[in-house]
Amino acid sequence: MKIGICDDNEMEREQLKQHCMEAGYNDIVFFSSGEELLESTELTSLDLLFLDIEMDGMNGIEVKHTLEQLSPITQIAFCTTHEEMVYDAFGHNVVSFLRKPLSGHLVAQCLKRTAFLIKDFYPLAIDDETLVPYRNIVYLQSEQKYTIFHLKDGKTVPSRKTLKEWIKELEAYDFCAVSRSAVINLKYYIKTENKQVKLRGNISLPLSRRYIQPLTKAFNAYLLSLARND
Repeated sequence: MKIGICDDNEMEREQLKQHCMEAGYNDIVFFSSGEELLESTELTSLDLLFLDIEMDGMNGIEVKHTLEQLSPITQIAFCTTHEEMVYDAFGHNVVSFLRKPLSGHLVAQCLKRTAFLIKDFYPLAIDDETLVPYRNIVYLQSEQKYTIFHLKDGKTVPSRKTLKEWIKELEAYDFCAVSRSAVINLKYYIKTENKQVKLRGNISLPLSRRYIQPLTKAFNAYLLSLARND
């Protein structure tokens, strides 16, 4: 995970870097202002940005609004001494609000949560031309020589890789087989009923008997991971 620290206080940048390194993260870059961050060639490669709200020049709120357009997959953890500004800082990619002086324990919790969340946002290369975030894939289905990706927006994308090959690649991203010909994203799973799996979007797929126990085990593990990172 690549981490950015944007703060106009050098001492606080160094302290935060130390907290990150103690948590096992070493790919860290510094920015002394919002302007420097937004002009950097490394901007779009950041997975997590620790962003000070009160800075000279552009403040953190202004930086966030621009960052949402330039690099929407970058998660933001705001750092502040002024809690009254927190309400202005909310956004779809804001994962945490940390009060200064920063606690190593809370920084480690933020890093752990972000590592879990960003799996959803990473793009999967279905082929040389098609990138789809994992979170937008509802299920995959084998059809003749192809694997068909069924997406959240109702579109489908074919792949020449076999479903068996995709299963190995997707297991780490909370996907689970429900039959020899279908794999679901556990994010969309609702329940099992009458030998069918019910998915969000009013989708039903056949559930083979031998896959019932593995599905239950995988979904329970998925729920546990959500609880641990809440």
